Amino acid sequence: MRIGFIGLGAMGLPMTRHLVETGHEVTVASRSRGPIDAAVGFGANEGDGARAVVEASEVTILCVPNSPEVVEIIDSVLPALGPSMTLVDTSTIDPAVERAQHERVSATGARYLEAPLSGGTVGAQKGTLTLMVGGEAAVLDATRPALDPFAGLIVHVGGPGMGQVVKLCNNLIYAAQMLATAEATVMATKAGVDLSQLYEVLTHSTGDCVAVRTRLPAEGVVPESPASNGWAPGFMTDLMAKDLDLAIGHAAKERLPLFTSGLVRQVLSATSAAGYGREDFSALTKVVRQLAGM
Repeated sequence: MRIGFIGLGAMGLPMTRHLVETGHEVTVASRSRGPIDAAVGFGANEGDGARAVVEASEVTILCVPNSPEVVEIIDSVLPALGPSMTLVDTSTIDPAVERAQHERVSATGARYLEAPLSGGTVGAQKGTLTLMVGGEAAVLDATRPALDPFAGLIVHVGGPGMGQVVKLCNNLIYAAQMLATAEATVMATKAGVDLSQLYEVLTHSTGDCVAVRTRLPAEGVVPESPASNGWAPGFMTDLMAKDLDLAIGHAAKERLPLFTSGLVRQVLSATSAAGYGREDFSALTKVVRQLAGM
């Protein structure tokens, strides 16, 4: 299949590699030169901008940071779209903005899916991402060969915008887990608890969760955790803050209460202000430690 990929960041580049390794003909574009060179190095073709990528492809995948960038790309490629083409947006953006892109693309005769991702950079590298797909089921069925190479699980969750809503639900839970994990870890540290023993207990008790297993914020306890690797991001603080902004904004439109998310969002703001915005979002633990006098 001829596949385009726009946005070769920490997620997009390994996703592209999986597509190439599966035997697809992949054409790429990105804002930065380095990732393009890397993609060409493992067998992708460089497109002369987003429109050229779409024109060369049956399916084009977008993987960019925010709503304005998705809209900007759709603006640029809209004149090139036609009935034989499909766009898949794997970014995490505002559900209302996503619904509007479904309408714009569909009006050209092309097909559109949203498929926000969960699994972070580790999932992208391993090809085990979870995709929450919004759009028509028949379009998903036809597009699966372009998604399977980097997916561990693909779930069709409903029509336009629903993939983004499900993704925001996932991330507001994950963010709350992380803050609670940070608070518990700081409490245990200050009391002198052996954190390896804390980890063993938590992973066999009711406190078990993904944040504990993958991001226990104690250097050296979990070898793969960001804390044990210089807080290198699997998912950056600034991106989690962006996603919580989207969740809070969506909830406000729907008149839904979000108590925990507002608190976590404040801690993420403090984390970014302290200079940790491009570190993994588990670095919010540094703020909790500081407030605890550690």
